[in-house]
Amino acid sequence: MATLAYNQRDLFSVGTSDTKEAIDIPVWAACVIVTVLIGGVVSLFVAAWWHSHYSLEGDTLGYRSGLLFKVRRHCDLDHVQSVDIVRPFLGRLIGVCTLRVVMSGTTMTLSYLTLNQARTLKARILAEDAGDEKLYRVKAKDLVLALLLDIGTNIWSLVLVAFGVLPYALSGELLTLSTLIAFAPKVWRLTGKRLFVYTGWSITRTAEGSYRTDYGMFDTQQYTYRDSRVASIEIHQPVLWRRLDWVEVKVAVAGAAVPGLLVPVCPRAVAEKMVLHLLGPGTVSHLHEPIPAPPEARKVTPFHKALGYRLDNGYFTAWRGFFLRNVTTVAPVGRIQSVSVDQGPWQRRFALASVYAHMAGGNSVPAAHRTNVESADLATRLYEQSMDYAEAKPGHQAGLVNTGR
Repeated sequence: MATLAYNQRDLFSVGTSDTKEAIDIPVWAACVIVTVLIGGVVSLFVAAWWHSHYSLEGDTLGYRSGLLFKVRRHCDLDHVQSVDIVRPFLGRLIGVCTLRVVMSGTTMTLSYLTLNQARTLKARILAEDAGDEKLYRVKAKDLVLALLLDIGTNIWSLVLVAFGVLPYALSGELLTLSTLIAFAPKVWRLTGKRLFVYTGWSITRTAEGSYRTDYGMFDTQQYTYRDSRVASIEIHQPVLWRRLDWVEVKVAVAGAAVPGLLVPVCPRAVAEKMVLHLLGPGTVSHLHEPIPAPPEARKVTPFHKALGYRLDNGYFTAWRGFFLRNVTTVAPVGRIQSVSVDQGPWQRRFALASVYAHMAGGNSVPAAHRTNVESADLATRLYEQSMDYAEAKPGHQAGLVNTGR
């Protein structure tokens, strides 16, 4: 600290080298100022750590923190959706991390834990055993190639070249490179930032039947998907990944606003294995042989060949997508909260309608552009099977809604 203050001693003077009116602060004073500032910041962190406490008694997790403003929180372990271990880069240097407990509509953050404390507490919260099994780890070369083949990366890279590099190459004016400011951040988020976040991505199956993801180059994180909270699984396949048969897997969890990422890139066989474990053995057959859209659908969308659905064995699967990306969504019928039939004015002209199975968390699984008879039959079947599940498990509610726009 003294060396830092001495090297920056010019910052503590007023005037120029040509004047004799410079007001110099002694080196010892500069050292004291820097020491007080750094010591104050360190003291705040130490005080925050000293006043942070957690307790786990029975099925209740408690946490209290705060130096001036006291915060006390309690949660029932039955309401916990996932538990994540977050290790920021600076936290890794001093050996501490953060445990993030996600519940429906809220998150409890336990800071200043050692890694062993965080892992032990996480295991107790999720009732995990030690028999974890490492299932898949994304290879670095596969990740780099997948990011380069991502259609979004290619489109924004072309935009960057067309509006930033090409004008400079034609005119030679440095001012034309200023347009890079508008597009470079987007390209960075699609390439470098995702590379740092996704590096080291691995999938582990815990002994109690959930999936845990570990990822991050500098800020390492963990996220656990409990099979009992999974509402649906989405398998995305961009057009440039089809030759390699690679897919991206996302999981919609009850209470979460958007689906979470289970694995950024993996072979389809690995994705099917994850679906098999999280939703049950009857789901793998649902990932093949969809019921295609009727011939009338070609009148309302040029991508009618990508549409389809399948409903049997207690699972509802829907296929959708455009030329650039196909999406397959599979969901247990028992976790459907409501069913709606939507018919727009253009669909009404050709006697078509779309059926939506609304899952917990706000996401929906669509069967788009079916005939009126087929959509009514599908909605009725989804509703009846949901009601059968509701009768088997009190507290689950399902409903049928007709909407027309």
